[in-house]
Amino acid sequence: MKRSFVLFVALAFVYSHPLFAQQTDEGHYGRQRLDVAYSSAATNDGGYIITGLTQSMVDSNGDIVVIKVSAHGDTTWSRTFGGPYLEGGNFVMQTADGNYMVSGHTQDFGAQDCDAFLLKLDQYGNNMWIKTYGGDSDDISESVVELLDGSFVIGGMTASYGNTGISMNRHVYFIKTNSAGDTAWTKVYAGSGVEECYSIASMADGGFLAACWTSSRGAGEADGWLMRLNSTGDTLWTRLYQNGGDTRFYKILPTADNGFLLAGYTTATPGGKTDGMIVKLDANGNEQWRKTFSDPSASILLHDVAQLPTGNFMLTGSNFVTPTTSNVYILTTDGNGNKLTDQLAGGTNSSAYTISLQGNNSYLVAGAAAKYGDDAGDLYYMEMDNTISAHVATTNAQQPRLYPNPIRDQSAIVLLPEAEANTIVNISVYAKDGRVAYTKNNVLAKDIVLGKEYFQPGQYHFRITCKDHTEYTGKFVVEQ
Repeated sequence: MKRSFVLFVALAFVYSHPLFAQQTDEGHYGRQRLDVAYSSAATNDGGYIITGLTQSMVDSNGDIVVIKVSAHGDTTWSRTFGGPYLEGGNFVMQTADGNYMVSGHTQDFGAQDCDAFLLKLDQYGNNMWIKTYGGDSDDISESVVELLDGSFVIGGMTASYGNTGISMNRHVYFIKTNSAGDTAWTKVYAGSGVEECYSIASMADGGFLAACWTSSRGAGEADGWLMRLNSTGDTLWTRLYQNGGDTRFYKILPTADNGFLLAGYTTATPGGKTDGMIVKLDANGNEQWRKTFSDPSASILLHDVAQLPTGNFMLTGSNFVTPTTSNVYILTTDGNGNKLTDQLAGGTNSSAYTISLQGNNSYLVAGAAAKYGDDAGDLYYMEMDNTISAHVATTNAQQPRLYPNPIRDQSAIVLLPEAEANTIVNISVYAKDGRVAYTKNNVLAKDIVLGKEYFQPGQYHFRITCKDHTEYTGKFVVEQ
């Protein structure tokens, strides 16, 4: 149902331009048979929520697995959901009410074959409700957005609708529900071939952008397909990204400048070597730039992306030496998509699939790993702290840090000790003469960013006050 082979294994970051990244905790889940993480999300307690598929922990073709990880990488709880047939979790998020939403595909809870589903869990992983969507054939959810009124929009694929005759092709499938998961509308976009949607993002006007691919509408094997939808799921426009071979998108990420970033891959010739590809869009979905990333001896696929507080991007994916032999591929770019670092890790048959960022302080990568003795792969996750693309020492922040310092051509981020990551703080910045240059109250400590536009050249010092009255102070310089 999901992409058939996604593995991840522990990383050791050794760059010529080192990341400020330090391994803190790692864990794995599973025994014999495949266990894999397909999606993760940062949670408001400083930890993470992970979902995927487990075969080894259940007597079935596969069950949904959901794992809650603490801020220190410890497993808080894990849950499986399913029956004797096949289901898996393809997407997970924390909802505005502090609970969790899982989505994917199920054969046990729906009508026939695979149905898409929404599974609402409380903060302890208990089932609050589950709703299924689809018809007689495969229907799969890959991405969900929560709207301001608590409703949800699902992006995925369906073989139940849009086909004629005996065709079982999959087509792009969108579902709008209310906050209880009841269907408000559905939309299917079908051609003569296959089209799939893997990621959806909300837009400021109430509409959506969807990252898809199609074999029906272009000249290539498959073409990247960007869909612009209004609030009722009708298409305002679509755009094809074509090459001589195969081009597909797997993720669309809202960016700090109110734009978006697409991530996936492209090939120049049918059946040829793949290059990782990212495309930057503005707030209206117009292309600003695109970049490709190649390896002369391997194929690169980019699966997921997160934006760091510096504005840089960190992407996860695979580097395939052969069609069935892959390594973890980690790519960091600046805010304009220029490669800063890349790294192979993970060993044979491994690939990162998902990355989640916890403000300034940590991130989690997850997928599966064969290194624990199971060639099929165990679900694997690793939490690392202080993810900043910077030339700084890889140590924990026990005292406040500000980077860059001096500030020249970018904003600065402030790191407090990891234990303070989810503390609400007030920050004040003072010029050398004592005047107040900047203040901001009630901000999460992990999200402190000082915009360069607020400061004239000169020397400054800052004071951060936590709700428990703990104070952190430091100094920095702004240069012309």
